[in-house]
Amino acid sequence: MRRARRRSTSARKRRVRRRATAKRTRRATTRRATTRTSPTRGNPDGEMSALERERITCALSAWRGEPGMCQWCNADIDSPRRRTWCSDTCGRAWQRHHIWRFARAAAKRRAKYYCQRPGCTAQRRDCEVNHKAARNGGGYGPGCHHHLDPDHNGLGGLEVLCRAHHREVTTAQAKERAALRRAARQASTVDVTTDSSSSTEP
Repeated sequence: MRRARRRSTSARKRRVRRRATAKRTRRATTRRATTRTSPTRGNPDGEMSALERERITCALSAWRGEPGMCQWCNADIDSPRRRTWCSDTCGRAWQRHHIWRFARAAAKRRAKYYCQRPGCTAQRRDCEVNHKAARNGGGYGPGCHHHLDPDHNGLGGLEVLCRAHHREVTTAQAKERAALRRAARQASTVDVTTDSSSSTEP
């Protein structure tokens, strides 16, 4: 009797395991089908997020908006648990070129924590990361402005500078912005004076 009871208990456990496996498989299949058919998985309105639109236009990304494909290399996403990237490698590659803290760390590692200005004798790790194209108050949120290398037109990219050289660059950029603001104010003042003089003439 005991042996038969053990067999029935083990058979019951096997049936429970088979049902649970079948249920997980059905859920994964349904989730995968939903992922491939819906163009925007996270937005119920059917609109892409700002990050998804930027990934389509990014020069480094091969994704062109097709659902169910990796948003970096455009490969097929096989895992039912993944939504955006086909692998951790693609996710890290996107972070390295679009998230500021990852891009900054990658730029420092690439420069081996030395200032990239020729002839600079600053100590190792006395370095900061600078955007070659000034942000001008644009913030450091996610975006293509964090690309490590310049684009095909030679614009953008990150460079590693020591604190002294970084201060020189940011001071020059601030002076340039101030000069542009002064020129804009002077132009607006001249326009207002011209308009007022023309309105007073008979």
